Amino acid sequence: MFVPGLNAEAQRAALAAGPDALVADLEEFTAPADRPAARERIVALFDECRAQGVVAATRINKLEDCGLEDLAGVMPGAPDAVFLPHAESAEQIAALDRAITAHETALRLPLGSTEIVPTLESALGVVRALAILSASPRVSSCLLAAEDLSANLGAERAPDGIELHALRARFLVDCVAADCVAIDCPFNFRDSAALEADLRWARRLGLKSKCATFAGQIETIHAVFTPAPDEVARATATVAGYEAERRGEAPAAGAAPIDPPVYNTARRLLARHAAFEQWTAQAPVRTLKGDAA
Repeated sequence: MFVPGLNAEAQRAALAAGPDALVADLEEFTAPADRPAARERIVALFDECRAQGVVAATRINKLEDCGLEDLAGVMPGAPDAVFLPHAESAEQIAALDRAITAHETALRLPLGSTEIVPTLESALGVVRALAILSASPRVSSCLLAAEDLSANLGAERAPDGIELHALRARFLVDCVAADCVAIDCPFNFRDSAALEADLRWARRLGLKSKCATFAGQIETIHAVFTPAPDEVARATATVAGYEAERRGEAPAAGAAPIDPPVYNTARRLLARHAAFEQWTAQAPVRTLKGDAA
């Protein structure tokens, strides 16, 4: 969930909506004149996030703009993750890694404890995704943008999202190849039915994490991405039935044979459910390794 860097009211409203990770934005959502004060506010916000078991993150500006000043201002709060906008090269990630390492050393923070989350916002960033994701061990997740990427492509945006489907699928492949969590682009329309349809398409594709800019979307994102009890029950029965067939046991009366794709999908759903159970049981200090919104 992205929130403005200086607006404490919006930040607390977002926290109350129940996100898994909160990203205080110093780029688009914070005016340049407000950034010095926002950096101080974000340090305090990190403590509020951790008190609620929420990943504490921030998005800085590009390093060649005021990103280094942003980083210096927020690192005393020990962010869990730093989002870098407009990532287009491995060199940008390596430069941010070096800057973070210097701050961790000076502040006596655990080395390597701050993750880097590149944001891909252009065609060039997308085609260089593997190099970007492999540029630093701090990178374990990546965000795909929506509006700037669409502008770069000249795409026409609509609630059905067709214009970005191919890129979202490609983005997932690159992230899986790099062993990174793919954070799907935000849905920037106030259309609840279209949001749910978009989420169900994303889930079927294999995406497991979603960016949000509207707090009201978080409940729907969690509802669609989290396996429901009846889904878990059906998947459990499917796995048990298929494995019984493989052992040569007679199927239950009237039961149809279970096809391998159905069995494998059920197994993945149960693995997803187990991951959520583990997430829930974890201590308040989180990482971005897992399904999130």
